[in-house]
Amino acid sequence: MGYGVHIERANNEPIGLDDLIEAVARTENVQMADAAPISLTNTETGEQISRPQTPGAVEIFDAHSQSWVPAFRLFEGRISTNAARDFDNHDCYQRSVMRALAAQLHAQIVGDEGETYD
Repeated sequence: MGYGVHIERANNEPIGLDDLIEAVARTENVQMADAAPISLTNTETGEQISRPQTPGAVEIFDAHSQSWVPAFRLFEGRISTNAARDFDNHDCYQRSVMRALAAQLHAQIVGDEGETYD
């Protein structure tokens, strides 16, 4: 497991699905994930593995691959993900997207140990 980072409100007010949908609509390079299941193929066995998308799943646009990739999920009133390797860099793409979403939600970015990020 990676190190978790979250978008949460300082007053512990939960972020709702409608709040997230509105924030995503106002943020560049972010979209709500399609409701279609995620499917992957095991390259060794050829087995097709699928799991349903959950409400509150968010994707970000990856300019390198020119595709939308799973990024965040809403769970128990906060938006969570595993931190990218370069997350400590203020200019990290994942962190900049989280910063934009947090601003829309009047929230902050918080690490698993309670530290905050700008």
